[in-house]
Amino acid sequence: MIYHLHELLTKMGAPEVREKNRLQWHYCDAESGAVAGFADIRLEAGGERLVAELEAMRSDEEKQTSPDHADEDKFYLLAERTARPNYFRVLHISFDGETYTRPSKSVVELGLSLFHAKALDISIRMVEQSFNKQDMLEPREESAGSRLILSPRLHTAGKPAETFGVVIPFRPCSVSLSSL
Repeated sequence: MIYHLHELLTKMGAPEVREKNRLQWHYCDAESGAVAGFADIRLEAGGERLVAELEAMRSDEEKQTSPDHADEDKFYLLAERTARPNYFRVLHISFDGETYTRPSKSVVELGLSLFHAKALDISIRMVEQSFNKQDMLEPREESAGSRLILSPRLHTAGKPAETFGVVIPFRPCSVSLSSL
């Protein structure tokens, strides 16, 4: 499948890779401090190859509802530039434990959508953790059955907390009024 670079990057939620050549996101597990999820999109070999990788630990809820009960989500995409400038052919894509060489358009579209959703989740968690570093360093005791909800607040000693908003990007969809 052949895509224009801008279209491919937009579908993955990272069009700025064209200018920066690389974007990375990661978040850490609050208990162990180890990296629990990362996403990476990069142009390699002077812009001849596009590589996207993602690994993220699944929550207990996600493990139970997934058909393969895997502990983590993994994604890998390799695309090479064609003879036409800024056009890339997807050579290899793998997700959900399946690997596809020379994938069809529907498989590529599904993979790009999965990458976009999971990378967005990793990005949001990374932003939350950057504002809640103290929560990561000093875990709080929680009652059984309660979930930790991180709020994007920056706490400074002796000053009131500042609140920051997180903008969640989405791709606009067109809906005709006749279908409503």
